[in-house]
Amino acid sequence: MNEYFIYGLIILLFTLFLSSFLFKRYIIVAKKYNLYKGYNDRSSHSGQVYTGSGILLAFVLLVADIVLDTISIFDFNSISIVITSSVLVAILGFYDDFMEISAFHKYIILTFIIGMNINTATLNDNIIINLHGFLGINEIPYWLGLTFTGFVYLAVINAINLMDGIDTYLAIFCSLVCALFGLIHINGGDTTYALICLLIIASLSVFLRYNLSKTKKLFVGDAGSLFLGFWIAYFLVVRINDIEYDGYDDFFTTKVENLPVLSVAIINIPVLDTLRVMLVRVLKRKSPFAADRNHIHHIFIDKGFSHVKTSLLLCMINFLNLAIIFFLEPFFNSVVLTLIYIGINLFWFLIFEIIKRK
Repeated sequence: MNEYFIYGLIILLFTLFLSSFLFKRYIIVAKKYNLYKGYNDRSSHSGQVYTGSGILLAFVLLVADIVLDTISIFDFNSISIVITSSVLVAILGFYDDFMEISAFHKYIILTFIIGMNINTATLNDNIIINLHGFLGINEIPYWLGLTFTGFVYLAVINAINLMDGIDTYLAIFCSLVCALFGLIHINGGDTTYALICLLIIASLSVFLRYNLSKTKKLFVGDAGSLFLGFWIAYFLVVRINDIEYDGYDDFFTTKVENLPVLSVAIINIPVLDTLRVMLVRVLKRKSPFAADRNHIHHIFIDKGFSHVKTSLLLCMINFLNLAIIFFLEPFFNSVVLTLIYIGINLFWFLIFEIIKRK
């Protein structure tokens, strides 16, 4: 454990230094090459905000892969395809930050990258082909598992991508989620996954300084939100497949069939927000992918909440819901727990609608 602590501390300090250097230089490059996106009446910002800095998160991961690959306690070779895929996703997002490709073409490319990632023989935990009794479902055909896993990736990436509308929300939420996954991974002995979580948290902590700045404001843009969404989706899939994990057994008895509900509950507010805005758009006979100011964070901003207060409030609600599901999980099967999860989200759906209409 001492060895892990020393390595972790050194890597944390190096990542903070590298990220600070990169974000400071990115501001210079962004100003020189006009790497900004203008905002309209649907946005929570006015004027021009430099964006696309999320590509630096992928660069930090690449540097870590090269520098730390020789250290025996880390195993980057086994997840090289995942790292490559996440970098490609970040590059796609960076391109979309400034060239604005259509949603259809973006998701076609994302589907290809995700398919390349999950359809690899070296990663048995990267495709869901057995739900282990969730809603009475066990093994499923490979083609169905491939399709379902791809859908999970796209759904999670889209949900995380839609969070990047106000200051601090995406960074704080993803940092907390990665901290949770990092604790799960380190407790289960997955030091490489825990390291990736640490890298993301450290990089985002530096980004927050610029995201809150009035004179040097940065957004991670699609480059960052797609990158973060990809890794969160990957960790969720790994968690669903990790039926041998016994890290909770000292305090709780986790049913394998409940892993999908627990996993989705980790990002319940982004998922609820995505389903909510798409439902509202469809009811208004608009495209479910049309841009508007109907997101949950927009509701609180329009009611006078600051960006930081809105971010902290939504993160608190998200992890309160997760805590409820986590503590109730040992007492119910997957059918009942799923109904409880749906009930909790319907409650918040009504609360958000009431707040919006007042």
